[in-house]
Amino acid sequence: MYFNFTLLFECIETSLFYTIKISIIVLLTMFIVNYIMNIGTMKKLSDYLFPFLKRLKINPLSISSILACFFSPTVGYSILAEGLKENKINEKELIGTSLANSFPSVLSHIFTFFIPVVIPILGWTGVLFILIRLGVAFIKTIIGFLYLFSISKNDFYEPPKINKLNKKENFKKSLIKTLKFSKRFIPTMFFMMTLVLYLYKVGFFNYIEKLIQPIISVLNLNPNVGILALTEVLNVQAAIVMAGSFLNENILSSKEVLIGLIIGNVLTFSTRYVKHSLPLHVSLFGAKLGTKIVMINAIITLILDIFIIFGLLLV
Repeated sequence: MYFNFTLLFECIETSLFYTIKISIIVLLTMFIVNYIMNIGTMKKLSDYLFPFLKRLKINPLSISSILACFFSPTVGYSILAEGLKENKINEKELIGTSLANSFPSVLSHIFTFFIPVVIPILGWTGVLFILIRLGVAFIKTIIGFLYLFSISKNDFYEPPKINKLNKKENFKKSLIKTLKFSKRFIPTMFFMMTLVLYLYKVGFFNYIEKLIQPIISVLNLNPNVGILALTEVLNVQAAIVMAGSFLNENILSSKEVLIGLIIGNVLTFSTRYVKHSLPLHVSLFGAKLGTKIVMINAIITLILDIFIIFGLLLV
């Protein structure tokens, strides 16, 4: 394998066109979604759900946390931390609520990342990926509710009041958040698209295929599924861009992309939870309880993802 400048420039040209095209869609969608979120759309949803949820025989503090997670998971978990300090919720209820918070938390993330980023790049495959992630979160929420039904107490507690932004503040905040995201997204997308196209055309993936063939052959998968999964270990956004490239070049099918992304999710579950979830939970609930909550959520997610992978393999 040798370095081909002519081929590189062709890949750069293709990547530049694709990056500009997708970035316009992604950033515009992200701005609109952020603006809609900031005017209180998810807050309205939680207000509609509160009269129904308060009839359930679970701790109303748990209900308030679940509703808050629709518009801010951090706010939702902060409510639990304050409730724990004031002895309004016990450890078992807190663990159950953290599981029940899964669906609203993922739903809020879908509006801020998956819809504006994943769908424009992956199309219908992205929609299926979103539904899978929502399905996993929904099952965890059901598990959390079932656990809460068996151990929770029912005291009166009002949901938290959240102030909405005015139009000027909303526009500014949404624009700043979108521009901040673009600084990471556009360079990553352009670089990964160029790299994937070039390496594919010079046959680099053929070498990688030989290395991971023994592992992938056990599952009877395209070796590029393993490459996609390994990329997700390094960077989720890069994996989404690579998946889009594989789909556009007909290197992988929609099913294979889904399997690769979920395998990557399984491979990164420990590092992802340590990097993102653990610091927040430890800061709110202490090292012992915070770690316990994170590990329970991580293990259940891991088990569900493994079932999904085998389910896709059988389809």
